[in-house]
Amino acid sequence: MAGEQKSKYVIPRPRNLYNFGVALFVAVGSLCYGYASSISAALIGQPSWYAYMNLVPGTPHTNAILGAINGVYAAGGAFGCVFNMWSSEKLGRKRSIQVGCCISIVGAAVMTGSVDIPMFIVSRFIMGFGIGVLVTLVPLYQSEVSPAESRGLMVGLHGVLIGFSYSLTGFITYGCYFAPYGQFQWRFPLAVQLIPTSILLAGSFWLPYSPRWLLSQGRAEEAWIVTRKLHASKSDPEDSYAHAEYRQMQAQIEFERDHNAVGTLAQARLAFRQKSFLKRLGLGFLVQFGNQCTGALVINNYNAQLFTGLGIKGGTPLLLLGIFNLLTVPGNLFNGLFIDRFGRRRFVLTGCIGIIVCLSGEAAMTAQFVETGSTNRIGLGFGVFFIFAYVCFYSSCLDATMYLVPSEIFPMVIRSFGMSWSIMGQFIATVILLEAAPTAFQNIGYGFWILLICLTAIYGVLVYYFLPETKGMTLEDISVLFGDPVEISFEQALSKQHDRDEGAEKGVEGRHIETLPDDTEVV
Repeated sequence: MAGEQKSKYVIPRPRNLYNFGVALFVAVGSLCYGYASSISAALIGQPSWYAYMNLVPGTPHTNAILGAINGVYAAGGAFGCVFNMWSSEKLGRKRSIQVGCCISIVGAAVMTGSVDIPMFIVSRFIMGFGIGVLVTLVPLYQSEVSPAESRGLMVGLHGVLIGFSYSLTGFITYGCYFAPYGQFQWRFPLAVQLIPTSILLAGSFWLPYSPRWLLSQGRAEEAWIVTRKLHASKSDPEDSYAHAEYRQMQAQIEFERDHNAVGTLAQARLAFRQKSFLKRLGLGFLVQFGNQCTGALVINNYNAQLFTGLGIKGGTPLLLLGIFNLLTVPGNLFNGLFIDRFGRRRFVLTGCIGIIVCLSGEAAMTAQFVETGSTNRIGLGFGVFFIFAYVCFYSSCLDATMYLVPSEIFPMVIRSFGMSWSIMGQFIATVILLEAAPTAFQNIGYGFWILLICLTAIYGVLVYYFLPETKGMTLEDISVLFGDPVEISFEQALSKQHDRDEGAEKGVEGRHIETLPDDTEVV
């Protein structure tokens, strides 16, 4: 298999601070997503918000409102993904990120100034739309600028920053809980959403365009300049790695263009007509939808309520929410550091097994102690323990992986469509689960945990049988796993570059970087 082959031409792995800096900065968009997605969990723990909005905690009406607040956010995210199918191709990854920032800034501003529930719900939809664009493009952009050997780490930064923003939400709202009773307790945490979106928008003008998108637009000279800069390394003074990757990107894009179609509608038609593309769409959707079916956002968004049900009172649930989410930072960092070594499949399967154990324990503690009104501190304490154990497995095995897989399995000809389609699965699952969760916890109690256990088990089985391993493979070589032709493998591109380098050393062939884009046609 292509991903398991090792090149006989040894080129040192690129170590480029500029490349890492680009992937890290664009992950500020992950901060935007994580904070916006978890802010409702913080509001649930603020009594002043309930009072201002004339809501009574725990009533069916309030539960329905909370479900709507989370549901319309997810619905907005789904629409953002659909919009991104067009914008990321027409405007490019970089410009679409800027559009997503502008929409998110509007949503955050309206949310901060909300005076009633209808205005708040509308702002959540707007915010969800902008975040749907950003959460799709950040891992997509990161995967397209990363070398194959460290793509897991680069895209893993997306998960690390999401985890950090989750914890930031909890700690900020916990601090505001002790502010004088009033609107500041909840308006300030909402206003913080404006900070990362504004930073990303301002700094995005210095981000490079994706070299693969540039090539798809016929801007070969610019694509080579960006590729060379991304992979420049003192250990590779001849830029052999950059030459090989550029050669493969150009050959594959030209091949796909000759044999497939271009344009958003053409991408959609092609994606659903070709069997191998349908499989990729199914897998991308599965990973996003399946990850949410493990209960991640349910636990995160209703964390304060869960801790309160386990006997924890006052502002402590907000503090625990911050600690809970802080654990996702080392978890996602672990994922990024080791997923390129151990593989995507192994991480997902391990996570599913660990989560099933944790959810089983939580269901048992809920049935035995919470629903019986018990004050047994040991039993309730184990309920808290299983929630924290859950986040350890989820963050280290699944969180970043669910963005990494769809960001790398699609060929360039349908990559933006496929990525948007996949992440739409996350928002669809979020709409269903977050809308249902408040009512489900109230009516069926621990039975809702059992439902999540079954869904997680189904997800694990599907991954085991259908998800291929992609570690160490270039984005172009991954097509081999789905039975699609690859015009030139990275091994072949490296071999060709090796021959050129040897010829240059012997004076047979001169190599000029500035003329490379016109000299890379594969015959």
